[in-house]
Amino acid sequence: KNPENSPTFNYAELGPLQDAWQVLEETSKNTYFLMFRTHASVYDRCVYATANITDKTKKTANYTITFYYPKTETYENTTVQVKALSQTDYPLENVIRANLKGTLPSATPVPPGSYTYAEYDNSTCYSRSTPFPERGVAAKLQPNTPDSDLKDPILKELFPSPENPQYMDMYVVYNEPQCYIIRSPAASGGCDMWLRKTELRSIVEDLKEDIIKKEEELIKEYKKKLKIYENCTATDKQKGDLQFKVEYHMKRWFQDVVWKRIPFDCALAYMITCGAPVFLIYSPVSCNASLTNQYLSIS
Repeated sequence: KNPENSPTFNYAELGPLQDAWQVLEETSKNTYFLMFRTHASVYDRCVYATANITDKTKKTANYTITFYYPKTETYENTTVQVKALSQTDYPLENVIRANLKGTLPSATPVPPGSYTYAEYDNSTCYSRSTPFPERGVAAKLQPNTPDSDLKDPILKELFPSPENPQYMDMYVVYNEPQCYIIRSPAASGGCDMWLRKTELRSIVEDLKEDIIKKEEELIKEYKKKLKIYENCTATDKQKGDLQFKVEYHMKRWFQDVVWKRIPFDCALAYMITCGAPVFLIYSPVSCNASLTNQYLSIS
């Protein structure tokens, strides 16, 4: 089984590590930024989430995801109604179920567990509970919602393959107040790491001089490579190429640097259950406005 699929993580007396309700409560108090993904990347977007608790007894909330578009300096958001649920055999809620039709999500069917998501290629199909196909019968793929059913552009981009037309489940792989990790079949079974704004701002502030220096180095390097000379006006193509190159290499550099500065337990949990992060969503340059509420380059 995947390491995340163990009821031991949810024994209250041990301090639960996969507490969906705690994630919603913390997200109602703080903003969380999407830092890393293993699947279904988004580009030219900065993504953050907030929540509003609607019923503590029923453990429901409104969960809002916001996109910031650096190129147009605009924001777009969507809100879904969510409910904390338990997968089979779990004593505490470890699943955030989001309704895709604008109503409160139902508690049924019971979430089966993230290990039931199938991984497949052209020749094999097997359950995530068997990392190597050792069972005689392969797991059946869960049906996906047709693209036409999911109209919301933010949800469609972040969660392109919901397992049901009515809802999608987000399994809490690990959580602490500073961060949480979620695996969702709607994101091709991949993992997301969300980092609390307080920690992210602290990291960015601590790295501010390094970010400025690295950005200046890359601008100088790629101006030379793109033959953008002093006292000469760059073409629109050169400007676009320069911006792309600088941002691309800034993100690669920042991914390595920030990974060493996020809470250790969060990084370890991500590596153990999800593997190395594939996509860095947060850019230290273009996403700075969504972090500070000011449209200013960090430099």
